[in-house]
Amino acid sequence: MFISKVVEGNVMSILPLLSRHEAEEFLFKEARLIDEDKLEEWLTLFTEDGIYWLPYDDTTDPHEETSIIYDDSRQREKRIYQLRHKHLAQDPPSRTIHFISNVEVEETETPTEVIVLCNSMVTEMRPGDHQYLQHGLSKPRTLSGRCKYRLHQEGDDWKIAIKQVDLIDRDLPLENITFII
Repeated sequence: MFISKVVEGNVMSILPLLSRHEAEEFLFKEARLIDEDKLEEWLTLFTEDGIYWLPYDDTTDPHEETSIIYDDSRQREKRIYQLRHKHLAQDPPSRTIHFISNVEVEETETPTEVIVLCNSMVTEMRPGDHQYLQHGLSKPRTLSGRCKYRLHQEGDDWKIAIKQVDLIDRDLPLENITFII
């Protein structure tokens, strides 16, 4: 969506509601919060009714079909609580680095919302002795996907109404992905 600046009945300039640069700053902040394990702060990036979704198939309705992850605010809070209290699938906890690229901003029919698209690659490492504890320890792995965010403007801030991550290997067996992608 674009906002026009009108002066004396003439359109002076057309400004995007959210620029690509501003969208990148938002996405980079989200990635940093996750990578720095500031997950409670990450929760504040969502609208009250926001959804964090990793579908098996991006063409299905998550209310009709099973998803890898489909978290509303309560489930996101529960996920963070479990990660904080030694969830067995994250003991030891993962370390991640998020890479964001190919950011695009699209308008919507709602003047206070935009769609932000990007590519994301997450490198994850779980430290520990893989011989003793769990499969996948001490072995880096990479998850890649296309992300689609529906961002809603609340005052001067942008909040995530929907974060959809379409992993490129979502139809293959996935090892532990209890960390935040």
